[in-house]
Amino acid sequence: MNTDEPKAFETPPQSYWTAVGNIIRKRPYGPSGAEIRYGTKHFTPGAKAYIIDWFPGTCDAVTVIGHHRKSHQLMKLVVRVEHLENFRTKVCYSPAINRIIEEHFESGDAPYRLTKEFAEQLCEVLPRWKAEQQRAKTI
Repeated sequence: MNTDEPKAFETPPQSYWTAVGNIIRKRPYGPSGAEIRYGTKHFTPGAKAYIIDWFPGTCDAVTVIGHHRKSHQLMKLVVRVEHLENFRTKVCYSPAINRIIEEHFESGDAPYRLTKEFAEQLCEVLPRWKAEQQRAKTI
C-alpha cells in the first residue's frame, strides 16, 4: 500500500483571513501613567495576536487569539485596542488557531465572516480606535 497518495476521505485544512497585531511593548500604567508595564497581564510584549472579532458599537476592544505569557498555550481573550500595534492582514493556516476560531463562531459562519475584506477593514479601523482611546485618556 502506497502511503504517499492522499486519502479520498481527508478534507483539506481550513484557513481564514484574519487581522493580526502585536501586543504593545511598553505602556503607561497607574495614576497619570507614572509606571511602565511591558505587554499585558496575559501576553508578552510583541506577541502575535490574531484578531478574529470586534465590538463595533463600543470601539475599544477586540477578540484575539494568542499564546499566553506563562503557560504558552493558545487562548482567546478580549483585549483593548490600545494594547495592540502593527496591524496587518494574514491568512491563518494553523489548525489549532482555526479550531478556536470555529468554536468562537459556533453557527459555522466563520468562512463567511473572516474574509480578506473584513481583515482589511479591521486594519483600517483599529488604528483610528486606538488613536481615539489615547486622545480620550489625555483629556
